[in-house]
Amino acid sequence: MNRGIAVARETRLLERVAEGDHAAFRELYESMSRSIYFYLYRILRDESLAEDVQVEVFTQVWKGAGQFRGQSQVKTWIFGIARNLAMNALRKHRHHANIDDYRDIADDGQPNPEDADRRRFLQKAMDMLSDKHRDVLDYVFYQQMTYQEIADILDISENTVKTRVFYAKAALRKAIGKLGVKRDEI
Repeated sequence: MNRGIAVARETRLLERVAEGDHAAFRELYESMSRSIYFYLYRILRDESLAEDVQVEVFTQVWKGAGQFRGQSQVKTWIFGIARNLAMNALRKHRHHANIDDYRDIADDGQPNPEDADRRRFLQKAMDMLSDKHRDVLDYVFYQQMTYQEIADILDISENTVKTRVFYAKAALRKAIGKLGVKRDEI
């Protein structure tokens, strides 16, 4: 689906949710719940906690839909809620989590052994990065967010996001080199 069409659809759904439309909420939930869950799991590293926070996220979406002002995309707004609630949960539960667990399952739901090896290797390299570098790479490559969406979530400028991505990629290349693997081998 064209991203512009998806953005307009999400905005219409949220407007209907603000009016108390349960069907619109269900549709919005079904379209975003999986990516929100995996995002939360990467932060929290705990399935049960990620599920609990996911419920909180969508509860806040239901209750706060009328407060959405359209200054960002709906997806960005919901990921911002998820990030804030995840950070609160980390503080509350004193977990030390990393945003570094990358897609565990191939599109068909079956793990591919070669891809699993690459993911494990990439995870090792990502573990060597700072939190802010892991965060920004996750948003760009795995959540496929635009720099502006990331800026909105992190409450920083778009140029700061671009700078972080540049340095995060450089740090990742350096980490991969320290692990003794050439980039073309992964």
